[in-house]
Amino acid sequence: SSVPTSPRPHVPASSFIEVTGKPSTPQLAEYFDLVEIDLTSGAYPDGYRSEINLAALSWLSIVADCLQRGYVLTIDYGYPATRYYNPRRWQGTLQCYYQHRYHDNPYINVGQQDITAHVDFTALSRWGDRCGLENVGFIQQGLFLMALGLGERIAAISEQKQPLSQLLQRREALHQLLDPTGLGGFGVLIQGKNLGKTEISQPLKGLTVPE
Repeated sequence: SSVPTSPRPHVPASSFIEVTGKPSTPQLAEYFDLVEIDLTSGAYPDGYRSEINLAALSWLSIVADCLQRGYVLTIDYGYPATRYYNPRRWQGTLQCYYQHRYHDNPYINVGQQDITAHVDFTALSRWGDRCGLENVGFIQQGLFLMALGLGERIAAISEQKQPLSQLLQRREALHQLLDPTGLGGFGVLIQGKNLGKTEISQPLKGLTVPE
């Protein structure tokens, strides 16, 4: 008679196993020198992990090289470096989106999910300085849009001759852009190159916080 055995667990062929190793490039250490973050300090717990986006710096270098005169607006979810690499954020900011749900495991649903991480605005600002971009200002998207008149636009919606359901839907969509716990909390980094005296002396409307 045969002895029953437990079935072997199925391991997908596409499974990944995480391993640690030496830094893949000296640019990683240079990055933390740029943003003045010391991960070797005792403030960081064992197992701390986070993200470094070297490609963002390469992208900004290309943009700065192509731009002869004007502004660069970077709008995205992110933090200054001191918040991004806060020891309490020990799992980083990486998120994966699969079928309208999010999680933090990049090693599953390979090729079928979006993988994203927050922006380090300190790195972009300081790298921009090295590329000839002047730091004009940094503000939350909600305040930025209010300064540009989105509040008046929302108020004017009620005066439009459209079905009530459409008016409410449009108003809700615009309110979402201002919500500080959502899209309104996005960061807006503004950098400039070869700005004239008038442009330097007069603050941009979007950076003028409404009273």
